[in-house]
Amino acid sequence: MKLKHIHIDNYKLFRNFDIDFRDGNEPLRIVVIAGINGIGKSTLLEYIKPKSMASTPYGTIQVEADGEDKTFEVPPSILQNKAYKEAFSSVLYFSADNAGTASQDLEKKIVKYVDRFVYEEGKTSFEAYERIQALLDTVFADFYLQVHFKGLNADRQLRFVNGDGVEFGVEGLSDGEKQLLVKVFPLFMGDIEGRVILMDEPDSSLHPSWQSYLLPILRRCAEENGCQFLLATHSPQIISSAYQKEIRILTRGVDGAIQAKQCEEGPYGWTVERVLDEIQNVPVLRVPNVEKRLADLRKGIQEKRYNDAHFQQELKELEGLLGYSDSDLVLIRMEIMRKQKEVRDAKNQ
Repeated sequence: MKLKHIHIDNYKLFRNFDIDFRDGNEPLRIVVIAGINGIGKSTLLEYIKPKSMASTPYGTIQVEADGEDKTFEVPPSILQNKAYKEAFSSVLYFSADNAGTASQDLEKKIVKYVDRFVYEEGKTSFEAYERIQALLDTVFADFYLQVHFKGLNADRQLRFVNGDGVEFGVEGLSDGEKQLLVKVFPLFMGDIEGRVILMDEPDSSLHPSWQSYLLPILRRCAEENGCQFLLATHSPQIISSAYQKEIRILTRGVDGAIQAKQCEEGPYGWTVERVLDEIQNVPVLRVPNVEKRLADLRKGIQEKRYNDAHFQQELKELEGLLGYSDSDLVLIRMEIMRKQKEVRDAKNQ
């Protein structure tokens, strides 16, 4: 099953809301839902999760299932309940994990995977370890980490080896490494073929440089398994690794109602600053105090106070704080030089 369109009449933050998950008429394999805090990204994923019957529906979901387009009320009516359960039983939901429990979850999942290989598929423990190592090495290789899976010890605890050959347990992984494995590894070892997978804040606890590699891994996973990923995220790194057709931005219209927009260009390959400014509506990228001091300098130039002792002292302090080559300070000095030239030219006329 794949999602194609959602309409919400009335559900929590949403009123008369529509969002489309298609490229033309084909459902997208990856959809990244972005927007400012509190705009309803997580609530939208919650709406998609399977629900029990209700007398009054909140809205509808259009899906492609078994080669046909189907539209379900949410929650389903009595008449649709059976078909709804069959279709939405394929929906998986991954929330932002707590790093404190990630190691326990990871060990349980890998041990369970080994048991399935050995007791259900008749493989040897060695074959199971080889399979797990191949999967983990694939995940870590995509993130350029020097961590390899060695196996389980006599107490059935995970053992890893770093690039220097030092062996350690799961507790030796960083919180980010644990989160990475908990988020990504189940996708490679689980049954996700044809499923819809909802991921709420998959960037949680991941280092920004790792976040940039997450979406390519999920995209490959979707292509190999014919599944669909919907991600709700604040991460500029994840957003800038999404193609234009994959992005949906939640915003508020002039009437305050939430609406879903598509990007007119980008954001694939955009800088973090541009994503923050144009998609997440965060135009001020410096700490407010520095931003104000820079604005005061620009105002001082317009008022021709750039030769004043106070102005020069403020400029000198900011050069020491931000560095002489800071781009804003370079532009300020250039503007001062331009103003000074205008004064000289006026005197020579």
